[in-house]
Amino acid sequence: MDRSRLSRFINQQLSELPLEAPVFVSPTDPIRRAIDLMGEGSRSCVLSVEGTRLTGIFTERDVLTKCMGEGFDLEQPLAGFLTPSPLTIGHRATVGEAIATLQQHSYRTLPVSNGERIVGLIRTGDLLTHLAEAFPEDVLNLPPRPHQVMEREEGG
Repeated sequence: MDRSRLSRFINQQLSELPLEAPVFVSPTDPIRRAIDLMGEGSRSCVLSVEGTRLTGIFTERDVLTKCMGEGFDLEQPLAGFLTPSPLTIGHRATVGEAIATLQQHSYRTLPVSNGERIVGLIRTGDLLTHLAEAFPEDVLNLPPRPHQVMEREEGG
C-alpha cells in the first residue's frame, strides 16, 4: 500500500466524504417510532434533538440491551432510553481522528457536527468502504489470512 496515498486518505477531512444523513426524533417520541425509522432505512441509530440541540442517541445496541425484555412497552417515551449527550466529531476532523475516536470509545457510529448543527453520521462500516474504494487493488489482493506464508506458489 502506497504510504503517501494512505497518508492522504487518513488525513482527509470528514466533510470530503459522503456522510450518512442523520434521522432526528424527539425525546418524547415513542420507542416504536425510533425503531421503525431505523428499520425503514437500515439505519444504525436515530438522534434525539430538542430544537437544534442534540440531546441523545438511540442505537441498535440500545434496542438489544434496553428494549428486548418480555412485555417491554414500545410506546414508552424514548427519553429514558437514550444515551445522553453523545460524543460528536467535527466535520473538519480527519478520517484518522474518526477512526481513533470510534476505536477508543468502542463506538460504531459518530454524529458529525458543523458547530452546533449535526451534518451527518460516520460509521465504522462507512470508513471501511471508503478505504476499500480508495485502495481496491490492495484490498482485493489481500490473502484470506494476511499473515499466512505459502510454502510454494499456487496456480496452474
